[in-house]
Amino acid sequence: ELRVEQARQQVVQDLVELGFTDEVTRLGDRTIYRHGAAWAGEVVLFDDGWMRVKRQPLRVEGRPMPWAKLDTPGAWLGCFVWPWLCVRTSGATFGHRKWLAHEGRTVEALHADVETWGDRIADLATDRTVAALGPRLEALWEHGVPLGGSGPPLASMADRRQDLLSFYATRTDTIWGDEVRDAVGGFCRAVVQHSDDPFTDAELRDFSARHPGLPSPLTPRPGLGD
Repeated sequence: ELRVEQARQQVVQDLVELGFTDEVTRLGDRTIYRHGAAWAGEVVLFDDGWMRVKRQPLRVEGRPMPWAKLDTPGAWLGCFVWPWLCVRTSGATFGHRKWLAHEGRTVEALHADVETWGDRIADLATDRTVAALGPRLEALWEHGVPLGGSGPPLASMADRRQDLLSFYATRTDTIWGDEVRDAVGGFCRAVVQHSDDPFTDAELRDFSARHPGLPSPLTPRPGLGD
């Protein structure tokens, strides 16, 4: 979690350097960072690591005055005297091509650190998944509890082996999916193959035929020790 927070703070620092400090609003699962220049838009950071750059909406606000802070009663009083000061037309009047160019520059400036932040979130989620996977694998093998978490218990050992193979094969083709497959493969090699009900040659041939290019769970990835 510390690495996730550090990566997020780097993104926030990038936003500060780009000028997205005029207003920071927390809204549900996202945080909105508005630029001091309305035409420059706003950046929305989602808790799951996604980012969106968008135009600022048209809005009316009590602008700060020499005698009052933003949106205070004194500031709103100033709107009656100088109403045009309280309307922020935002980027609505900013040309479409100019906006697209600015949006592209903003995305490019933030992309690398946002990607790193997303990777750290994925790392944390995978660590939690792998940590919780051991008890789930044991529950499947010993008691027939499906890895999917629903459905009736799998009575036969053959069905339990098939559930292991199916779960192994359907992980995402990413470094995070590989980590989960490594954990499942390790269980297959250390527990299943040393039990009274190991995978049969026919099951392994069928797996290879159904998933060409995907290594068998009985074959560790190069450089991976059991």
